[in-house]
Amino acid sequence: MANEVIKNKFSAMLAEKHSLSRLCVNREKLETSDLIGEVLTIEDCDIARDVMIDGEITTFSIYTFKEYPGRFLYGGTKLTAIAPDLIQIASDAGKRIDQLEVQIVLKSVKTKGNNSFTDVQFI
Repeated sequence: MANEVIKNKFSAMLAEKHSLSRLCVNREKLETSDLIGEVLTIEDCDIARDVMIDGEITTFSIYTFKEYPGRFLYGGTKLTAIAPDLIQIASDAGKRIDQLEVQIVLKSVKTKGNNSFTDVQFI
């Protein structure tokens, strides 16, 4: 279900403050499976820390990509591990994340135990 665009400025302010991330506000969620194999340019990322999901505290990342304006992706284990480094690199360089022009490709990988996970390859 698509997120409705918030037209009331006060509602938008509250949504930004109380959403998992500022990157989720007025954007639709992407599915990782729809992005496998595509070249993606990271536009921005954020980290949702200590979020209660299904009774467990977890931390995960949120990404936006140049190729998908108005959409966001919840990052899995690998993207979540990358997010703090990406944020730090941008800060150290005195740039916004989109100015780094970092491109990735998400790959679905199967383990010998037939489990699958999403790997991130940098271009």
